[in-house]
Amino acid sequence: MKYGVVMQEIRSKIEENSKKLQKLLQNKDNQKVLDKWLKTELAYTSNAIEGNTLTRRETELAIEEQITTGAKPINDYLEARNHANAFDFICEAAKNKVQIDENYMLQIHKIILSGIDDSNAGFYRSVKVRISGSQTILPNPLKVPDLMSDFGKWLLEKDNDVLIKAIEAHYRLVSIHPFVDGNGRTARLLLNSILLENGYAPIIIRKIDRKRYLTALETYQTKENSEPYYKFMLSALNRSLKMMIDLLDVEKVESQDKLLTISKFAKLAELPVSTIRYWMKEGKIRPVMYTPSGYAMFDKSQIDNIKLIDTRRE
Repeated sequence: MKYGVVMQEIRSKIEENSKKLQKLLQNKDNQKVLDKWLKTELAYTSNAIEGNTLTRRETELAIEEQITTGAKPINDYLEARNHANAFDFICEAAKNKVQIDENYMLQIHKIILSGIDDSNAGFYRSVKVRISGSQTILPNPLKVPDLMSDFGKWLLEKDNDVLIKAIEAHYRLVSIHPFVDGNGRTARLLLNSILLENGYAPIIIRKIDRKRYLTALETYQTKENSEPYYKFMLSALNRSLKMMIDLLDVEKVESQDKLLTISKFAKLAELPVSTIRYWMKEGKIRPVMYTPSGYAMFDKSQIDNIKLIDTRRE
């Protein structure tokens, strides 16, 4: 695959941040902290994309304390627990270099729907399905077994660029849509399985990025334009790496209390939040750090330099 300048820059940042994270993970306690955080964060974000109503804290309680009763639908709690179990499964598989093939995907799916829809857990769909609000046409159920068999064989092929292969694998599974439910969660777990097995950190796709994520996927599916999708996924990986670094970097954690959220920073700068977000998107201003939850944080000293970006108030 050919890369544009922007994607090459993102990949360089990914490699740089991957080295920073690996250095922090030399401390075994940091690895434990990260694993625990990822189990909750991935369950919360992946389920939220699919409509799960649990908050991040409720997801954590469902996982850590096995709470499956409360004000929210019972299945929301079960989805949190199941995703945590699936994360444990892929982490163990990565350590043991378990073969990632068709059967492996079925095992992930079985865990995802366990206790929620056991009749379909780990089985391909026998009915037509469609993605709500999308123009993507999904394969006829009769074609699914053969498509998944071919896909499983493709997964076993060697590839020099495992990062791109992982991202492409996610796209292919979502596009086949082999299950009645749980396709997105299974595809994201497959993606992260390949990344973990090859020494990369997992990709966290935030709830606030749901629309961009789905639009990028649909653009690839309907217009055969893969660039927005690959750019989105690579950017998500780089952002995920920065979140993990911020979580573990003691110096950054200690300085966080002195930093400003984007709303407070915008107020102090006498600018709309939308302007700050636009300048961030354009690369004209960068947060000092991101919190583990993905929130941008700024320093007061940046106010003095903000007029150099644009003297016009938008």
